[in-house]
Amino acid sequence: MNPYNKLQPNWTLYSIFAAIGIVIYIVIQVLPATAQSFFESDTGGQIIEKSDAQQAADDFVRSHFDLQPLGTHAVHQSDSLLYGYLSKEELFDRYDRDYDQAFPTDTFQVNTVMPDDSMLFIYVHMETGKVVSWNWGEASYAAVPGTKEQLEAAIAFAKEQGFKEADLDVHKHNALNGTVWLKPKGAAIGEAELMLEIRSQQIDDGSIVITKYKPAFIAPKDYEHYVDQQSTLAMWLSYGGYLFLTFVLFVLAVIYAILYRKHTSFVRGILLTLIFLGFYAVNNFNMIDGILAGSGEDTIADEGAIIAITLIITTIFTFLLAVSVYFSLVGGDGLWRSTGRTLWPRFREAGYGDHVWRSMWLGYLAAFMLLGLQTVIFIIWTSMTGAWATSDVTQSPYNLSIPWLLPLLAWCAAISEEAIYRLFGIGLMKKWFKNTFVAALIPTVIWALGHVTYPIFPATTRLVELTILGLIFSFLFLRYGFITAVFTHAIFNSVMMAISLMFMGSLGNILWGIFYILLPIPIAWLIRLWDNRAARNRPQPLSPSLDKDPNPAT
Repeated sequence: MNPYNKLQPNWTLYSIFAAIGIVIYIVIQVLPATAQSFFESDTGGQIIEKSDAQQAADDFVRSHFDLQPLGTHAVHQSDSLLYGYLSKEELFDRYDRDYDQAFPTDTFQVNTVMPDDSMLFIYVHMETGKVVSWNWGEASYAAVPGTKEQLEAAIAFAKEQGFKEADLDVHKHNALNGTVWLKPKGAAIGEAELMLEIRSQQIDDGSIVITKYKPAFIAPKDYEHYVDQQSTLAMWLSYGGYLFLTFVLFVLAVIYAILYRKHTSFVRGILLTLIFLGFYAVNNFNMIDGILAGSGEDTIADEGAIIAITLIITTIFTFLLAVSVYFSLVGGDGLWRSTGRTLWPRFREAGYGDHVWRSMWLGYLAAFMLLGLQTVIFIIWTSMTGAWATSDVTQSPYNLSIPWLLPLLAWCAAISEEAIYRLFGIGLMKKWFKNTFVAALIPTVIWALGHVTYPIFPATTRLVELTILGLIFSFLFLRYGFITAVFTHAIFNSVMMAISLMFMGSLGNILWGIFYILLPIPIAWLIRLWDNRAARNRPQPLSPSLDKDPNPAT
């Protein structure tokens, strides 16, 4: 029996910590969000379908411009800067009450192809389905002639939107294209003031049409400057600390896979690598709307070009990452087996199925514990640094082509990150530095640096959080093996992604969320069943009475 198989966890202690962790997570993270969705929104928190947003945009084009669009495509868009400011200053409740109906932070951006093949961007409220703003930047109309006429057109339209003329101050004016910026008096949330950007243009018959109406609360300059600084820091930490060092680990994994090939097999890791590659490829196609949303109004009429270029780049990156995963699995296995430790048992090795089964249940307990610990870390870190989060439309579940495929990404992260930073990373550092803590800390910090570009500020927030969680993943890996670490990581991510899926509403999403949370159980059960059947079919060793001649003299 392998040494790690003798290390039976204290199931009672782990169960207590798991119970405490999942209660903390549900009470602090899940229930408040659920209550807000169901009770605090004037519309009951029901998000309209993208098809409804597209229909609203289509109707708007026909009524406002008297034109028929060639096509519409809706994506989830968000004012990340304002969202973060409201989060930091704890102003969301007030904003929802006073301003969200007319100036939502999150909308469906409907990319609308006009008859001349230009792009009109129409923003639709995600709950009411009302068009709240639009921008036809390439409209082939001339600016309204005359400065006075432009100002009058802008003010007249603002009055139509419910603003009083006496409250409107002209903040800025671009006479070349007919754009006027109006600042309504008293319209502010914290230090963020409302600005109305209105562009009036004239069509052939002399009538005036509003081709741009973009009301927005402008976050304070010092906040914007701080976010820019933190984003730059995150970028350097990610590129210099994560991508570069991960590439170094990739090169070393290839070298050590070759050097320690006699202790492992190049067949090892192929299945897990293919699972990772397949799931990740599906995710790349699933997040096409996130790509478009990330482009904002830089999206061109030929969306296919943006999608094709992005998919080519992401496919190349995914393939290289899969190669790195494969060599990390082979090299890591070889490194550990060369020391006499088998942290990743092979199928058909004695006790493999039971080990997988135990790893799955331990993974649930550890994941529940970590969910609670992560919540506590955020609370403590927020109280110390004032940390806050903002929106990221590239990761929005509303920008997924097939939302219920989202939790597959949990398994991609579990396989790749545990292979690269735990199985190989710790194995390599242990060989170099001998000290177990140092061996666990270095790859954990590299792994944590890969998450600093998440929309959480200060940028070091996730570095601190994931360094702590990563050391616990490392402990689980070193004590109970690679499979336990993978199950823990997959369950940890699956729970969070499944809950995000459930918050989207609909019975289907809720059932899919439950399915993904429970998925590790049938996976482990099938592996154990398969292994047990394989064990029964193996040739049994001869008994001592038959294996040895009882009468050697004859």
